[in-house]
Amino acid sequence: MRVRRLIPVALAAGAALYLRGVYRYRDPVRLPKVGAGEVLSAADGVVGFVRRVQDCRTDGLDMPALLGTPGAADGWLIGVTVGPLDVHYVFQPVSGAVSYATHVGARVNVPLLDAAGTLSALTGRAVDALVSRGALENERQAAVISTPAGDVTVTLVAGRAGLNGTSFTREGDEVRAGYKAAFLQEGGLVLLHVPLAFTPAVSVGDRVTGAETVVARSGAGVNA
Repeated sequence: MRVRRLIPVALAAGAALYLRGVYRYRDPVRLPKVGAGEVLSAADGVVGFVRRVQDCRTDGLDMPALLGTPGAADGWLIGVTVGPLDVHYVFQPVSGAVSYATHVGARVNVPLLDAAGTLSALTGRAVDALVSRGALENERQAAVISTPAGDVTVTLVAGRAGLNGTSFTREGDEVRAGYKAAFLQEGGLVLLHVPLAFTPAVSVGDRVTGAETVVARSGAGVNA
């Protein structure tokens, strides 16, 4: 009897070990097909918010502080929550030269999501992590890619466990859309800032696939 009671516990423990030790490191093949003027999703996950950026602010938040960059042009901010069951690789959204790259530390990382938000993320529902304290205060890593249509910024925001990630992007690099940019060991929040030349092609609640889903478009070709 006692052995039977232990079976579910052992199975749960085994599943947790598999999730942390194997599943999150999976690296599925991605064959990016990006057209002129298209911006690809930088990560797998669910779109939590699509916000207008004006005068370096969005909903009262300071965009340079949020992105970890010196400035932020008028445009759009798209946020994707990378949950524990999502692929943890981050991809380049556009092609171009990396004009700025930085890492911003934090005194302490706090949770990006409360209990309800964590449950929503696990079940594939949209979570607006931008309203959390961690969105502004946690550790982050940013890269700005120059394109003919303006700068495109990708910022990775850590959860409570920190970024614990590996960046494959350095200032001065020439990057290609759909190629790997980083690995987020613990998941987190991926912010994508695009200038006004682009129009968002996704909505809150959409599930996106890194290096495949088109999240914004412009009239000018930026990926040639």
